[in-house]
Amino acid sequence: MSKYRLKQAEQELFAVYQVIYSDADIEMWYDWNSRLDDTKFTDQCFWIMRDDERIGGAIINNGTVMYPFLISPHVDRSVFWKALFSCCNDIVHIKGVLQKDIDILLTFAYRLDVIRQVMCCPTDTGITTILPKGYSMHILNDSIDSETVGKVIMEGYSRGIDNEIFGATNEAEVIKDAMRLMQIYAHRNLSICVFDEKEQEIAGLCIAGISENMPLGFAEIGEICVLPKYRNKGLAETMLKHVRANAHKYAQVVKLCVTVGNYAENLYRKNGFYPGPRFANMSKRLV
Repeated sequence: MSKYRLKQAEQELFAVYQVIYSDADIEMWYDWNSRLDDTKFTDQCFWIMRDDERIGGAIINNGTVMYPFLISPHVDRSVFWKALFSCCNDIVHIKGVLQKDIDILLTFAYRLDVIRQVMCCPTDTGITTILPKGYSMHILNDSIDSETVGKVIMEGYSRGIDNEIFGATNEAEVIKDAMRLMQIYAHRNLSICVFDEKEQEIAGLCIAGISENMPLGFAEIGEICVLPKYRNKGLAETMLKHVRANAHKYAQVVKLCVTVGNYAENLYRKNGFYPGPRFANMSKRLV
């Protein structure tokens, strides 16, 4: 009878196997070296062995599995997961789960936490942006009060799917995350806000830019939201178009990540964003 076990893998070789056999480029269109580097952030990488044969691999660290993959010619994903759990019975979280594995993991008493997907769109200077009368567009940078930015994001996301799934985030955490993103994008800041001239307040904002370490030099939208009372005026669409147009001199592509089930996905599709593979995070159900 075959016995399964884990064997510590050498990072360089593990990264090559993972990129080839993971069956999906989760972050969409990374170049080869970037994908390898993305996998080599930890030495907690393991082969799943059947006797002396590798059948797959995964990063396993503190009860969390990431980047699981089967090695050809093995194709039975149920056997793979059964083998992994027989070797390691304290797995609580599994990140980056492909659609084909969700149903299998449900049978192992894991629950679906969230499904996400990357969406990409060409940048293009031939895009026109027109704001409704009474609104103006401004660059969003550290000259704008961080508390104001935090409050706009909190109100803009207050009834969104991410709050529904993960719970509401407090203002201090929202401000910290927004400032972190703006620092990341400071290399090529594309962040903007739409201002209501009559009410003298920010109606919506978009935190975007290009990090020095962004794979392939893509532009990225980290946050985009409009206050509830300003929706259905085309403000979010205008901000998306503005970022696409302004990013063109620096990058060929702008990307974002969206939770599946977010109404905003239709807006992104309408404005030319194309989805990559869906991936899920799952957690073990409590007994």
